[in-house]
Amino acid sequence: MEGGLTEKQRELLVGSLLGDGHLRPHGGGVVFEFLQSAKRRFYVEWKHRMLGDLACPQIYHQSGEREYCKLVTRTHPELEELYHLFYREGRKTVPEGISKMLTPFALAVWFMDNGSKSRNAVYFNTQAFNVQEQFRLIKALKRFYLIANLNRDGEYYRLRLLKRCNRRFLELVRPHLLKEFEYKLPTP
Repeated sequence: MEGGLTEKQRELLVGSLLGDGHLRPHGGGVVFEFLQSAKRRFYVEWKHRMLGDLACPQIYHQSGEREYCKLVTRTHPELEELYHLFYREGRKTVPEGISKMLTPFALAVWFMDNGSKSRNAVYFNTQAFNVQEQFRLIKALKRFYLIANLNRDGEYYRLRLLKRCNRRFLELVRPHLLKEFEYKLPTP
């Protein structure tokens, strides 16, 4: 891929890195990987189209005990930059500057990856991040007038938006959400 990432590609990567996406060193560079169950192939294909020439031409499909689809990109210098922001000693983290990186589109991608709804409350399944990193996300959401708190989920925590923020959340993410994920949306 020649040139830099587009703004939308970078936003997609940021949202994915808060969700199910991963970066990993490969052949002297860094690649992005995104893995989903085969029933979500449509979502892998959408990300593949959004990433354009950055994505490897083929979406991998593996079967066996579990069927899944995997998207892998080519290496790119901007993926290395994101790797240094989002990874510490090989562990995915939430960078300190996440407030400046999070956009409505990135928020929608993050929600499609890791969001859920329970009793009309929006949750982000952030259990892989430590409490300090989750507080960074809470602060980033405040930039959009979204108020979230930590919600215990077993021995870990996840983020829960206050229900009074549902209308604002819908305004932000609905324009970017794939129709297949509308079932996750709360009512206003």
